[in-house]
Amino acid sequence: RAAAAAEEFKPQDMANLMWALVTLGRAPGRELSAAMLTRAVAIGGVFKPRELANLLWSLAKLGTPPPAELADVLSRRALETAGEFNPQNVSNLVWALATLGIQPGDALLQALSRRAAAISGEF
Repeated sequence: RAAAAAEEFKPQDMANLMWALVTLGRAPGRELSAAMLTRAVAIGGVFKPRELANLLWSLAKLGTPPPAELADVLSRRALETAGEFNPQNVSNLVWALATLGIQPGDALLQALSRRAAAISGEF
């Protein structure tokens, strides 16, 4: 049922569903994964930092690298919103990228490093 509704999902819906499934020790089925990843590519430009971090964290916990197109979309969005990340978002995103073997590029790493330094008292 969720796979059929995936085209209506908002970023928070996807991040929450993936996080919940992984936390319960369940992998989403192939159909649900494909539908949600397609939807994530389509709306990747509106993800908030927590949604980005949680979705990629979930994929990393599953050991499922995102398609290159999704990794690119979410990396660009992370760069655009890096100044809004809180400590947990920074940590989760960097861990997920490293775990998935995604090379985010110098611009994103620098932006996340600057953000981490700016909020270092909150870690």
